[in-house]
Amino acid sequence: MNEKMKGMEIGLEEEIYSKDKEKRKKDKTVALSIIIMVFALCYIVFSYLRTIETYNLSLNGLKVFNTIFISILMQAFPFMLVGVFVASALHVFVPDDFIVKVFPRKYGLGFLTAMFGGILFPVCECAIVPVMTGLVKKGVALPIALTFMFSAPIINPIVILSTLYAFPGQPQIALLRVIFGLMIALIIGVILFFTGFGEDALKNVHDIHHTHDCSCVCCGHNHVSHKISLNEKLKALFLHSGEEFFGVGRYLVLGAFITSLIQAIIPREVFINLYTQNGLSLFIMMAAAFLFSACSTSDAFIARSFIDKFSIASIMGFMVFGPMMDIKNIFMLLGSFKKKFVFGLCIFVFFINFIMIYFMGTLFL
Repeated sequence: MNEKMKGMEIGLEEEIYSKDKEKRKKDKTVALSIIIMVFALCYIVFSYLRTIETYNLSLNGLKVFNTIFISILMQAFPFMLVGVFVASALHVFVPDDFIVKVFPRKYGLGFLTAMFGGILFPVCECAIVPVMTGLVKKGVALPIALTFMFSAPIINPIVILSTLYAFPGQPQIALLRVIFGLMIALIIGVILFFTGFGEDALKNVHDIHHTHDCSCVCCGHNHVSHKISLNEKLKALFLHSGEEFFGVGRYLVLGAFITSLIQAIIPREVFINLYTQNGLSLFIMMAAAFLFSACSTSDAFIARSFIDKFSIASIMGFMVFGPMMDIKNIFMLLGSFKKKFVFGLCIFVFFINFIMIYFMGTLFL
């Protein structure tokens, strides 16, 4: 019996080691990709500066780039920091079982709770995937869990405040963002419920219960033991917040950099032409939201820089679709769900967002 137990422990340790090794390999791949992207962007910038020197053009483009880039970062970072801190506090101090109990088993009340759950559990999209995965693993229906995943980053009070701050004197933009977000999240959840899409989407993996305490977001469980002292929990809170801030901050910096570069290099006439083409401009802004992968607590500041170049409907596409689906969420979803489901869900969410925002924008905006 003891030999059998030892064999199981060895097998478990080997499985944990192989997963940690695979995670380190993925982290190296991501780091290498970011380095390549930074070098490519630097090459574009230096090429642009060399063009200025060659043709004796003014430095207006560089000034525009500098102003937009710095303003986005200065205004967005405080909201992102608060959002990360609140999400980390929920992760460290609020047990997963408590969150699961909040969601009723009935679909009617379940959808209603999922839509407005982000008010009580203000988690941005950077941390929503592990929470959603944990809900599914503990028995919450997938359509309800996904509705929560899509609506929570938009109904988050911090996100609403950051949107109001990003668009001063235009509270209707924050209101429209909330309305579109809730409506689209509910439509996606209801369609998934009636079609049964994704019923077997969760990977057949056995949960590994760690024998040590941690506060990571690699899965949907809260590993912080109730026996840990308050000081240790506070330490875990700040460590987790720091990791999340630097992990998510790179996406904000990259998004702000690309946004500033686009507006500094591309002639204004191109934006004027796009403004009149609602379908194309909406598609471009939704694609940009997916690629930029900015945190929902700060993406409004990136969107604000395009307010005079794209229609309100296109801005809605950026601020509604981005929190629902972006590159970093794709990778996190692939960790727990089958590839076919993840990519199918991504296309489906993009399609629903495009259709709803395009037609609602044409009618009312």
